[in-house]
Amino acid sequence: MKNILLLSFSILILSHLSFAQNFKGGVNAGLAISQIAGDGLSGYNKAGIHTGFFVNYLVKPNVAVQMELAYIQKGSAQSENPDNPQGFQFLRRLNYIELPLLLQYQLKPLLLEVGVSADFLAGTYEEINYQFNEQPDVWRKSTLNTVLGVKYMIGNNLMINIRTTNSINSIRKNTVPLNVRRYTKTYGEYNDVITFGLSYQF
Repeated sequence: MKNILLLSFSILILSHLSFAQNFKGGVNAGLAISQIAGDGLSGYNKAGIHTGFFVNYLVKPNVAVQMELAYIQKGSAQSENPDNPQGFQFLRRLNYIELPLLLQYQLKPLLLEVGVSADFLAGTYEEINYQFNEQPDVWRKSTLNTVLGVKYMIGNNLMINIRTTNSINSIRKNTVPLNVRRYTKTYGEYNDVITFGLSYQF
């Protein structure tokens, strides 16, 4: 319920700002490929969608602050390998409402961006060998991430972009074998995501 209220409030704010003076708005859409550091699997094998919209404010001629509201699918995956008798099929899908806050620097035709984002868990799904695997309530409802990205301007309104988003705190409430450490001494699991997409600014 809290996530729904936060989402509704954010939509109202972004909708208002997109029509305010000195603000511009737009939409993002693309592909997210991800892995979970600390789950024992490796490689960006999980594909999902990333879509949402944004508003930005031009602070200086080449500097802007941008806020976004997005839906993104993260997680990890592994396919069966006939050559490996110990291998198994695995899929973990973590769906988030994402709220990035970015500082952008324009260096035409490039647009560099750095910032942080907050993720709010909207749903989960996991299967092993194509069988649903019920998980207890082990996932954190909210997490923080670092964000780095670059956009290439195709025209005045259209841009292609690539972005990497990495968890600051563990996405799990508990620890399990094979977990890793990132920024603290606490072991856990961390989302690592690379997104490729298009941005259109109105």
